[in-house]
Order: sequence, then C-alpha cells, then structure tokens
Amino acid sequence: LNVVNTNSIDLNGVAAGTCQIWGWSYRNVPGNGLDQIGEPLSSLDDLDCSDISDNAVTVIREAADGGTVAIDLEATGNPNGTTSFNGDTEVVICLDERPDPIVVVHENDSPNLSYRYVITDEATGLILNVVNTNSIDLNGVAPGTCQIWGWSYRNVPGNGLDQIGEPLSSLDDLDCSDISDNFVRVIREAADGGTVSIDIDATDAIGEGTTIVTGDNSVTILVGDGIGNPVVVQHENDSPNLTYRYVITDSSDDSTILNIVDSNEIDLEAAGLGTCQIWGWSYRGLGASIPDFIGQPLQVLRDEDCSDISEDFVEVIRTDVLAVDDAAQINVELSVYPNPTTDFINISLTGVNNGYSVNVYSVTGQIVKSERYTSQENRLQVSDLSNGMYLLEVVDTDSNTRSVKRFIKR
Repeated sequence: LNVVNTNSIDLNGVAAGTCQIWGWSYRNVPGNGLDQIGEPLSSLDDLDCSDISDNAVTVIREAADGGTVAIDLEATGNPNGTTSFNGDTEVVICLDERPDPIVVVHENDSPNLSYRYVITDEATGLILNVVNTNSIDLNGVAPGTCQIWGWSYRNVPGNGLDQIGEPLSSLDDLDCSDISDNFVRVIREAADGGTVSIDIDATDAIGEGTTIVTGDNSVTILVGDGIGNPVVVQHENDSPNLTYRYVITDSSDDSTILNIVDSNEIDLEAAGLGTCQIWGWSYRGLGASIPDFIGQPLQVLRDEDCSDISEDFVEVIRTDVLAVDDAAQINVELSVYPNPTTDFINISLTGVNNGYSVNVYSVTGQIVKSERYTSQENRLQVSDLSNGMYLLEVVDTDSNTRSVKRFIKR
C-alpha cells in the first residue's frame, strides 16, 4: 500500500480495514520501494541486499459504527407473563415489582470499538441513561415510552454519562462516535383501571322502554320479561396496551366477584332481581387465572401484580317494578314535570273530583314518600330523595283506581 521513511505513521483518512506494517532493510533499491506499491510483499524481499522483518505490526482501522439494534426475543422471554412484543424492535412491559429485563443485541462493523446502549425519552428526545449491559430492566421507573439506541465509540470521557439530560445528537456529534440507525421502543405501562361509565346513547338505543339510565354510573333495568336489555359500559385509562375487562360483583361490602367479561355490552336479564356493580379491570398475564377469581372478594384482583381495578363502578339495579304500565287505569290525564328533576315535581291531572293520594316508590318497590291532595295542580318536594328512578302513583279517592308515571331524580 505504501513505503514510508518515518516511524510515525497516521492512517486516518483511509478506509476501514486491517493493514500490516513491516520493517524493510535494504541498500540501493531504485525508487526506495515506491516502484513496488501494488505488488506482493515478496517483490521487495526477493531483491538483492533487501530483507523484510520477521514480524509485522497489525493495524485495525475502524470507524465508529452504531449499526442496528434489535430485541433478542428468546433471551428476553416473558418471565412474568407481562411482556408483549411487536416484532423485534418494540416491546410493551407492565411496571410492577418484578424484574422483566429487555435483552438487546446489535450488529455493526466496528467490533473492536466500545459499544453501549443509550436510553432516551421518546417525548423529549433527551438522554435518560447510558448502560454497558444489553440486559436492561426498566421496572421502577415511571410509565412512559423510551427508545434504546446502540452507541459505538472510543475514548469518550465519562463513557457518555456526562451527556445524560442532553439530546441524543450530543453523542452522535462527538469524534469517533456513532449512534445506531434504528432503536428499540419500550412502552412502559402500569396497570390502570381508570374510570368506568355508561355509554348512555348506546344503552338507551338497545334497552328503550326496559332500561332507565339515571346518570353516568347508575342504571335500572327490567328483568324477568325475557327481553334482553344490555348495559353498554365504557372506560378511560392510561394503559391502552394492557388487557382490559369488566368485573361484575354483588353490592356486598367485599364486592364478591360474580363474573368477568371481555365485552363492554353486558346483559343481566337472566340474573334475577338485585343490585350489582360493574368495575373496570386493567391487567396483564392473569387471563388463565380468571376462573379462580370468581366467587372471591374484589380485593384479590387489586392485590395481584400488574392488576388494577377502576376508581368507580357502574351500579345496575335489576327490578321488576318497571313492569307496571304507565297507561292510566282511570279516566284522568296525569302530567309529571320537570322530568328529570332535582328538587320538585309538578303534578297536574284532570278527572279527579274528591282528591287523591300520591305514593312514590323506589325501584325495589318500597314507598319512600306519600302525600294527599285535593286540588288538581300540586308540587311535590323530592330533594330529599336519592338520585335514581322512581314511580309516582296517583290513587283516586272515589274509585281507588290508580295511574302511574316514572320520573328520574338527579
């Protein structure tokens, strides 16, 4: 490649590769060996009064090369059942107290230079850490998304730790330093049950006439008539990549688990009379254990790793009181307004001559308020009632027949 007359040899500026430096003793060789450039080394060794050294100095010339990175899927595995992969460059982990390290591997063309892994925050692009191991455990940090890059370098003070908090370009711009062409994305999520509520429009559309929605988290359904009236539940949470199901419990103090479903359209027609609660459940890695949880207190799900129950629940009151016909059974015109109401309802009716009684029933059939009136226009205070659906019954004094209207207290 060259013949030089100095023992200080700088090979920067040439391509990556490996060369050998030999010593050459000679006398009276035309061109001082430059005529042999491009020839085999033996072309010098065979000349008269010429000898090549017994050994050579090997010089490996490498440019920093970050190459490419990927997840070693087999080595990473899924030790807790809480890790999932989207190919070999994206992984979702559930943050809990159990380690589940990501094993990263790289391919590059500078095997003799130093190689480390740089973790950056995806939202800001800033360097979070620089590590010298390819087994990286991110449990113990906050939820979020980070990127793991490969870094090839030589002779960087602090081995990159001085650049923590700086943009990734602060490493890439250094001499003899190169960042990988790609990164491994790690989505870190903690189980988050979030909040649940009724999809009012969807529920009303399905159960019109047999379903009364009394708020975002309370609904009364008519059961026992053989007609399905599903409640459509929705949720909001901060762990969209983890599994989400709905847990149905009774209304006891320990909220005993009755069922766990993976559909947000829940029909309780066959459940009989009573009150139940629908909770949201965010989790990973517990699907095979679901049958074991049924019949247990809700707390058992809260106590599991990578598992969280919603902050609130949807109350479903299952009743047969709604079966009472609204149609007037006496020759009167009954009007109840405003409906829904918060403080009072106005009662207006015609066709009653000698007064009437008013009874207010809860959905469980209990009388919660009774009044007697003689005039046809009256106001009934309901501010003391709990929010929910009620039946207002008007009983004619003369005929002892009645008329019924539903109203909602909010």
